[in-house]
Amino acid sequence: MTGRGFSQRAWERDYRATVARAFGTVPYYREMWAEAGARQEEPAPTPATRLETLLSRLHPLGAPYERRREEPAWIGEPAELLDALRLTGEYRGERPLFEVRGALLDWRRLGRARYHVLLSADAEVADPEVREAGLRAFRAEREPALLGDPDQLAESPEHPGRTRRFLRIPLTGLDEPGHVPDEPSHVPDEPGHVVHDRLLGYLGGRRRDCRRIHLNWRRVHVRQTPAGPLFTLLRRRRPTLAGISVPGCADLAVELCREHGTPVLTTSQAAS
Repeated sequence: MTGRGFSQRAWERDYRATVARAFGTVPYYREMWAEAGARQEEPAPTPATRLETLLSRLHPLGAPYERRREEPAWIGEPAELLDALRLTGEYRGERPLFEVRGALLDWRRLGRARYHVLLSADAEVADPEVREAGLRAFRAEREPALLGDPDQLAESPEHPGRTRRFLRIPLTGLDEPGHVPDEPSHVPDEPGHVVHDRLLGYLGGRRRDCRRIHLNWRRVHVRQTPAGPLFTLLRRRRPTLAGISVPGCADLAVELCREHGTPVLTTSQAAS
């Protein structure tokens, strides 16, 4: 065992179980064996750009995709977001979270905390009161947490008290992900960073103490290939996502954090 419960062997075992489940129950992955004419140990890489067109084939046979009854496939899960926030080491679990989004969600709780959506400036709303209600709830909280893209936070509403800010950064926009400064940041107002992909969801967060991008290894596996990392979501089943390549991420690699002993994303040059 290394880190806080992390085991490389157990991580790989969870990945193998996810791949076996995909090959055994999900049409898209079962077809890979049929096309190859033999059993495969690894799923063929699937570009993230294809996921939306493959959606109906990425659900298990026992729980097929039903378009009229489904929620949007790519909104993720509250637990994924909560884990990413915790990885930063800066989120208090009882602090209510306001996430800037282009549409409302049905989520109400994030662990012990309340969850709210603040509609972004470009969100289309039929009733302006919907937007105003979110702003009133935000200003009424004593110490809310606010999560959004850099542009969204730059235009965030004023708050009479203290707000803890978190930046939503894409996999393709990690700022020197392999850089580890000699000293941790002590800038009090610096926002926390959580890593997000539009289709894969929340994948991890940058810890303030070591400044590295820590993967949510309990939910995300990364397999290194010469063409770049392949992402597998270990707990998500509808849709099942295994061996996903993300455009623009070929220079990313995974290694263990020297301080914490758990997986981090870094540049391939730094990993070598």
